This record gives sequence, structure tokens and C-alpha cells, in this order.
Amino acid sequence: MANLAFEHVNVIDGRGGLLRDATVLVDGTLITAVEPAAEARPPEPGTQLINSAGMWLMPGLINCHDHLCNKWLRTTPAGDYTTGRLNRLHQSPGAHALEAAANAAWELRQGVTTVRELGGPGISAGPELFTNVHIRDAIAAGLPGPRVLASRLMIAMTGGHGTPWYGVREADGPEEVRKAVREQIKGGADCIKVMSTGGLANYPHERPDVDEYTLEELEAAAGEAHRFDRLITTHAMSDSAVRCAINAGIDNIEHAFLATSEGVSAMADGGVSFVPTARVSLVMARHAPPELAKLLADAGHRDRILEAVDLGVPVGVGTDSRFTVLEEMETLVEYGVPVQTVLRGATGTAATICGLDDSGVIAAGKRADLLLLRSNPFEGLRTAFEGLDMVVKAGEILVASDHADAPLRPLRPPDPLV
Repeated sequence: MANLAFEHVNVIDGRGGLLRDATVLVDGTLITAVEPAAEARPPEPGTQLINSAGMWLMPGLINCHDHLCNKWLRTTPAGDYTTGRLNRLHQSPGAHALEAAANAAWELRQGVTTVRELGGPGISAGPELFTNVHIRDAIAAGLPGPRVLASRLMIAMTGGHGTPWYGVREADGPEEVRKAVREQIKGGADCIKVMSTGGLANYPHERPDVDEYTLEELEAAAGEAHRFDRLITTHAMSDSAVRCAINAGIDNIEHAFLATSEGVSAMADGGVSFVPTARVSLVMARHAPPELAKLLADAGHRDRILEAVDLGVPVGVGTDSRFTVLEEMETLVEYGVPVQTVLRGATGTAATICGLDDSGVIAAGKRADLLLLRSNPFEGLRTAFEGLDMVVKAGEILVASDHADAPLRPLRPPDPLV
């Protein structure tokens, strides 16, 4: 792994800072210096000099909510959703693994260097179960892809959200929920995910406005996760579930599609973070069956996101199953979230949400997960990310437009919107 020097580059540091005409030095896996170019120390002999004059360097993107096996949902023909789900439910663990691996490389080529993987498909028992722990370990061993933070199995009540399509550990009552958390930690989980409400996928068989876990069950999950230094997040769509999760000590709320202003205030007061997966609610409000579409459209999710930003709630960028980080960022900007806040939501803020103290910012001593862009993302996200020139993960150039030794090239043209 060669040392790297980005010279005369504009640095977006992931904390809200901007340093123009800078030099950034990378030694091995770490950033060692971020200095004005006029004051920068000379690179060490043998350093690979990156021609970055006038370009923009920012931290690698962090996808706070993803399902690497579910990107097939982008191209599902109309009316074929259930058939697609059933086909994948009965795939072998090897097929799931290969699908996840391909999607991991696809995301790396978009500039995503870390993914918080919150659950994959599979039968929830048996020695051959494929989980996101396995794709995490394969990438760590050299398979192309972002670093993965794995939740292993999602924890839900009997018949709760995620069954039967995902790998779910069904658990009822505080003691069984506590045991389920311990099982995920035993299996190598980096974080814990629980299901507080129904969702959208099986509507109206399950409903996003119906709570599924009690306060006592969530308290048991949060307490056990924290006892072993794991962060815990929850799929929570109703306002009552959001409040319950906050009271239980859950660290992060996913979705909150039906939350009220009071629920968002509770997030701020409770010190929790929020990953709204905004594009999911936007698309479902436009294209779901009429009753569900109206439920989502009337809830004012856009307003809740803006309120969360105004109240200082850490808001992270997460795609859920079918969208890209770029699409999610564009949706948040269209909603009225400042682009600076959105970019932090995919870098510095995202790192905090995911419990990473080594990533998400460009500073000496931090992990060298870096993106080199040909244009200023503050002036246009799509133009900038379509002009992605290079992805560096832990100091290694893995995606580049003009370096023959990089194994992957950026996606051009980008994957079409759906």
C-alpha cells in the first residue's frame, strides 16, 4: 500500500469545515496531515502524488441503513413484488451471499466506504444461514466492498415486521428478547436492530401504525445491547413507537414515517439520532396502494425531518433497500435540508450515529476513507458524484477513473432513478 498525497485540493472535512487549496497526506491506512498547500510538508519519498488540483476531497460516504441483498427491488416489474420476494426467500445461502457481494461492490463504486447493514434475507435457523456478518467478514478479507457494520438477525415479535422475508430472530417477552440480543452478539453482531412496528412491505397484513414491541421488551433489548457496548437501533414508524423506543433507551430511530412534531421533540430531548430513509416514504406516498399512500402522504414526513434538523437531532443518510445514497441525499436537499447538513449526514454525523470514532471526517489520525470529486458537491450533488474520480478505502485506491492499478472504475452513467 503506497503512501498518498493529494495536493492543491479543496477539503470538505465532514464536520462542516472547508479548507481550500490544501495538501492531505495518507500513510498506510491513516490520514497523517491536512494542511494549507503553501505550508504543507514535503511528501515522503515513494509517496504516490495524486493530481487533484481544483478537485474536491471529502470523507467516504457512510450508508446508515442498508440491505445489501435487496437492491433487486430497484428493478422489480409492476405486480411482481411478492413473486420476487418468494424467489429470494427460497434461494440458497450462497445465492444470497453472491447477490450481496455484487451489491457491495456496486455501492463502493458510488463512493460508499461504510455500510451499516441492518438485515438480510434467509431462513432464520439452521447452520447454513447467511447473514450480513458473513459478507462483512468476506469484505474484510479482501472482497471488494465498503466496510460493513453488521446487525446479524433482526429481532422481532412472533410474526413481526421482517418475517418471513428476512433473517429474523422472533422473540416475545423481555427475557426472550434479552436472549435474542445475546445470540446476535455471540454471532458477531456489531450493532443490534429491533422491530418496534409493522412496516410497508406486507401492507395491509401488517401496518406501519401498529406497535409490535412493548416498553419492557425494548428496555430489555437496549439494556443488554449497551451492557456489551453495542448500539441499538429500531424500525419504528408510528409516533407512539418512536416515543416508546426513546423511553426504553434505544440509540437510533429508523424511518419514523408517521411521527408527529411531539415525537421529533422527544428525539431531541432524549438525545437519540434519526435515519429517516426519506426517499422510501416519498416514493411509497406516490406509488403505494391508495390507503397506504394517503396514510404516508398525510403524515408530513418531510416536515418531521426539517423539524429534527432545526432541533439539532443528528440526522443520518440511509437508503433502506432500493435507493442509493445519492438519491437519498438529493431527496433531503429537495425537502429543504441544507446541503452542508446532508453531506455531514452521510459523513461525520453518520459516523457518530454508527458509533465510529475513526471515520467520517478528514483529519490527522483518522482512517483514510476518501472521495475525490471533480466538482463542488455544494453546487450540485448529482454533477459532483457523477464526476467521482476516486474512492480510497483505508488508504487503498479501490475505485479510480484513470489509475490502472485500481480494481474498479466509477459508475458512469449512474444507475437510473426509479
